[in-house]
Amino acid sequence: MASTSTLANTLRRSLLIKVISKPTPSREDVASVIELTASKVVEALQAQSMTLYLLEGNEIVFRHVYYSPTLWGKDQAKAAEFKETSEKLLSLKLPAGQGIVGKVIADGKPAFFRNSQTQAPMMLSMAQTTGFDVRSMLTVPLKAGGSVIGAIQVLNKEPAAGTNGEFNDQDLVLLQEVAEYSATLIQRMLDPKFHPSPDDTAKFISRLTGHPLVTKAEEITIDDNLVAAIGDAIIRREHIFPCNRTSASSIGVLMTNPLDYARREAFQQATELVIDDIHIASAPFIESLVKAYFKNDPNSATGSADIDISSVANAISSAYSGDASDIRVEDLEDEESAPIIQLTNRIIEDAYISGASDIHIEPQEKDLVVRYRIDGLCQEKLRLPKQAANSLVTRLKIMCNLDISERRLPQDGRIVFRKYTKKNIDIDLRVATGPMNHGEKVVMRILDKSKSTLPLTALGFSDENLARYRECIRQPYGMILHCGPTGSGKSMTLYSALGEVNTPDVNIQTAEDPIEYTLTGINQMQMSRQIGLTFARALRCYLRMDPDIILVGEIRDEETAQIAVEAALTGHLLVSTLHTNDAPSTIARIGEMGVEPFNISASLIAVCAQRLLRRVCKNCKQPYEAEGREKKILEEALGWSGTIFKANPQGCPVCNGIGYKGRVGIHELMVNNEELTNAINKEVEVAELKRIAMRTGMKTLHQDSMLKVKQGLTTIEEALANVPPDLIK
Repeated sequence: MASTSTLANTLRRSLLIKVISKPTPSREDVASVIELTASKVVEALQAQSMTLYLLEGNEIVFRHVYYSPTLWGKDQAKAAEFKETSEKLLSLKLPAGQGIVGKVIADGKPAFFRNSQTQAPMMLSMAQTTGFDVRSMLTVPLKAGGSVIGAIQVLNKEPAAGTNGEFNDQDLVLLQEVAEYSATLIQRMLDPKFHPSPDDTAKFISRLTGHPLVTKAEEITIDDNLVAAIGDAIIRREHIFPCNRTSASSIGVLMTNPLDYARREAFQQATELVIDDIHIASAPFIESLVKAYFKNDPNSATGSADIDISSVANAISSAYSGDASDIRVEDLEDEESAPIIQLTNRIIEDAYISGASDIHIEPQEKDLVVRYRIDGLCQEKLRLPKQAANSLVTRLKIMCNLDISERRLPQDGRIVFRKYTKKNIDIDLRVATGPMNHGEKVVMRILDKSKSTLPLTALGFSDENLARYRECIRQPYGMILHCGPTGSGKSMTLYSALGEVNTPDVNIQTAEDPIEYTLTGINQMQMSRQIGLTFARALRCYLRMDPDIILVGEIRDEETAQIAVEAALTGHLLVSTLHTNDAPSTIARIGEMGVEPFNISASLIAVCAQRLLRRVCKNCKQPYEAEGREKKILEEALGWSGTIFKANPQGCPVCNGIGYKGRVGIHELMVNNEELTNAINKEVEVAELKRIAMRTGMKTLHQDSMLKVKQGLTTIEEALANVPPDLIK
């Protein structure tokens, strides 16, 4: 038999993983968790008997009873008696407060008896009740969320343990720890709204990972200069607090979850420091440290004056409403005034820390509305008086060198935010302005320079599509196109593909507007239409610069399309983007730009259409069986139906009560083949191209979205909201 310590570690890990990662427990899981707990406890403690009790109202019920075969040996009659006793107990209910178990549940304190401590009368009484000689007993409460929900009781060690049937103090410690995890799990299953406290979660993660737990600031040394150098923007975004340097290029940090490798990598990329020492702390504790260290820092992205951006809106509204305010109306009409400069910076900083991809400044009839796009959905952040619109928009135009006198025509620009802030936020913003019926609207796309591209495996490609796409990007020449609406992840996919084929023996050159990510080892050119540097001109230049792979940010016009096809036909691999709904319609779109069908078919390697769907929150998603129309949609798309997930309407702390967290890509990969080439040359309609592509292995966007639903990554509502079912079968 394995040692107790080994078994204890196995038990600890199996229960902790369930406590921390189990997203949507159900009542049906209670029996399996109790069974797991019982079997592991019996094995770890070598107990002859184990009983698990739960409190239901004012009664105590027996939920699991175990007797060891050593109690009856070869006596089958006695074995039958124990089986009958077990069945009777499982049907019994005891009044709360009765007996040893009742006292343990009422007091919340363990009970530990053994013969060597002269508890003979009590042991004799238990022997009469149980039907065997009781030498030692351990009873510990099941505590969850500050209340006791039951108890675990074990009797006698096995004779083989060689302890005269008695438990020891180490056994009590182990059983109490097991009870702590089991109680949390069981309570989550009985009450879906129950969540472990942040402190409990931190404690569980510390035990699982082996990293030390920190609950007080005095327990760890913090380097103030290091914290100030990194800045609270990165700390708040990644929820990682730097503590001290362990070497010139490495540091020790506080984290809520060291298994969140994406955050660790993002933090290391942003700071250029390696994390090599981790302490665990709860999220509120880390937040309290951030507030303490950046409370009065004027360069903090969320310093004392920046804690709540809504306070800015209130102050400006007060100035216009005539209420007492430190801000004068005259200041709000001047784009160079301190309040407007401060407001503009705070909006950008707040959007960055919130994880927004876009900022919308929208003048309406009576208000100026500021909205952020987070995980693909716009969310209103604040409302300002309409009178502040002109000065705010003018300030943004000044930041990106646009014509402030021109209010009738759309304009495009770029803000390098580091020029306008001393804070540790290294972002650029792609700015577009346009005249609306109530004034000029501004939309800013946030380009985070501190973020690196993701590997292809993290973009949501199915295994089949990933294998086919990797074959395509390793072709020596031809054209690969990505299509989809703005914000569908086209650029990220192209950057990730280039990152995979970027080796010293390959010359990669890009023409971009704007350069969204800077990639090491790749030659990148920023377009500038003001001086005539267009995609077409950049492409002509590149054809004379010995490229192997060319990336063109977007094919927008006939000239760019013609040169792109020419490059693909003359020994270069060209990758680019196009705005179309799906992969087959891309063929028609290029044809409309004046490219001959035979040139399209000869140059094309593949077309990849894509979208981004919101991920359903892993922590609070709810399983259910697909029925009715949902079942029919799944069966038509995948030939499958079964258990899928929906978002929790109440959400949880992880997803900020939304039910969704993050996004995942869906893809429609149409790879060229002989049948498709013939169809393109014959100029068949798009519907027929789609049928041929599906017949030769293409999975449509709808089919891939349903696959993500099957895998539990998103919900069927989210999938159908982005991609309707296929009309063509």
